[in-house]
Amino acid sequence: MKSTFIFILHFHQPIGQLKSILRRIQSNSYEMLLDLFSYFKDLPLTLHFSGPLLLYWREYYPDYLERMKDIIQNSRFEVLGGAFSESILSILPYEDRVEQLKRGRKLVEDLLGVRPKGLWLAERVWDPTLPSAIKEAAYSYVIVDDEVGYRSGLWRDDTHTAILTEYAGRKIGVLFIDANIRYILPWRTHTEVLDYIRSFRTPNGFKYVLWGSDAEKFGEWWPRENAEPWLRLFFHLLRESNDIQTLTPSEYIKRYGFTGLAYLGPWSYDKMIEWSGGYFPNFLRKYPEANNMHKKLLRVREKLVRLKAPPHAWENYYLAQCNDAYWHGLFGGTYLPILRQAIYEHLIKAERISESSALYYASGLRISEEDFDYDGRSEILIESLYTNFYIKPSDGGSLFELDIKLEGYEHNLINTMSRYAEPYLSGITDYRPDWYRRVSFREHIWKRDASLRDWIENTPFVDVSDLALKHYLVEHIGDGGVVLSAMGRDWSIRSQPSRIHVTKVYEVEDEGKTLRVKYIWRNMEKRFIDPKISIELSLMPKLPWDEESTPNYTVDDAYSRSFTERFESPWSRTIRISSKDYKEIVVENNKHAEVWVAPIETLARTEKGLKKELQGIGITFNHIVALNPGESFETQVTLRWL
Repeated sequence: MKSTFIFILHFHQPIGQLKSILRRIQSNSYEMLLDLFSYFKDLPLTLHFSGPLLLYWREYYPDYLERMKDIIQNSRFEVLGGAFSESILSILPYEDRVEQLKRGRKLVEDLLGVRPKGLWLAERVWDPTLPSAIKEAAYSYVIVDDEVGYRSGLWRDDTHTAILTEYAGRKIGVLFIDANIRYILPWRTHTEVLDYIRSFRTPNGFKYVLWGSDAEKFGEWWPRENAEPWLRLFFHLLRESNDIQTLTPSEYIKRYGFTGLAYLGPWSYDKMIEWSGGYFPNFLRKYPEANNMHKKLLRVREKLVRLKAPPHAWENYYLAQCNDAYWHGLFGGTYLPILRQAIYEHLIKAERISESSALYYASGLRISEEDFDYDGRSEILIESLYTNFYIKPSDGGSLFELDIKLEGYEHNLINTMSRYAEPYLSGITDYRPDWYRRVSFREHIWKRDASLRDWIENTPFVDVSDLALKHYLVEHIGDGGVVLSAMGRDWSIRSQPSRIHVTKVYEVEDEGKTLRVKYIWRNMEKRFIDPKISIELSLMPKLPWDEESTPNYTVDDAYSRSFTERFESPWSRTIRISSKDYKEIVVENNKHAEVWVAPIETLARTEKGLKKELQGIGITFNHIVALNPGESFETQVTLRWL
């Protein structure tokens, strides 16, 4: 009687990871694991290295990569392939699925000198339509979680054998990760882990136990001084065991084959199912910021195809499909601004390269109306050689994306994140989720005694108007800009609400390097009113990759503050935003106003508990206006970068 054990280590770092974190994990985890591999080359281990990590190693640790290659080629190890940028295939067009898998396989061949037969899925997110793309990319089997099998009607014994699945006549093999051992290895004793593996003994060993999880558990999540001796002894015990045979997936399939055909639903591991609500694309509905990146990706793809983009534009496009910034669960994910920044940087680079090669803006600005975010309502897209401005009339006429396309400074200046009602935040009494998306050029009318704290911390009913979420009418689209308008109400006096008509004019100047937004607030009542009107912006400058640093802002060239500090002034006009080694952003009102400035901060769960994350800076210009019947108040806010 014997048991079969398959051990898969998955190595990954996302596109956009801070260099300081890369250095720490390289030292604590990857170097230690490589040392262990050199001692256990005779053990049939299985490894997967994500494309982003292989690219990091090629750029920053070429000697390490060469040592890893040498050990693999002189060992019994099997290397799995995967998506080039560790993307979630189920949210990509079919052509991108195939290209991601082919590029991922080629990267392994080029950098490690082996040709992978099996496939590691990012976050083990399965989709029943994947076999066609997997087969076309020349993989013969895939690794998924046993939860996928159970939710698809399989029994426990089924998920400890290899099965076949198919879509449109294209079949591939499937092996299942055992969730039970994933939760005990390496957190329990060696005896407990080995006894669990032995519980699947059969006369010929055809039932396997497959452990597949993150390499970073050894040395990063679990301190190196504990992880290294645990794993070293575990490998030794596997090597010396007489009743546990360690095999790679390919060896298992060659020896035992497949036990039959099954059809698997669109599932993943248990926690991912919980976080996503069952289906991974639900993240795109839950987080508009994730949806924004995804729909930007689809728009850039269409442009690359139409403009016949060169190869380096496509490579940036595929790098922007890295999964980590598109979802949130136990880790920061889409709550991490540096990861979202990386997605936008690669997308905007791809867009800039394709447009430059095609002389796309020879005729100046391009303005279009289209359903950018796929919600059934049109957005207005203003594009220039240097900048994109995306406006959403149905969401307060707000500016929800501002892409700077200067070479070396590709960045979405509205790479902000709103605060959401996550289940793990329900017991925090001083945390209020945002009731509107934190973007730019959104209007409010505040209660007269409203404060900065009321605004940034979402005190209920402090905004007494309906303008913030109003569906603005598109009155005019011209060569240089857009005119929007809305009729709002000031409910300061509940029994006698006041009608206020707002006209908002977006004008793009200086080849797209300057945006002016002009406002006309008109009293539509036959009586005097004096509301406290407000214009809100949310912005995030580009952050450096090589360190964790906080941007600064200056009010009226006199008061300098860190982004993490709040500031209010009764009479100011100009805010300058700067971050280390990057351009200065200037926000200027043509009239003095009460100014509130505050950090936009979220609370998100991580593997180390709740963490506060800076998501940008909020700015409001507040004016108390005195308007007789029919009178108007005009002001203008300019946004530019130097």
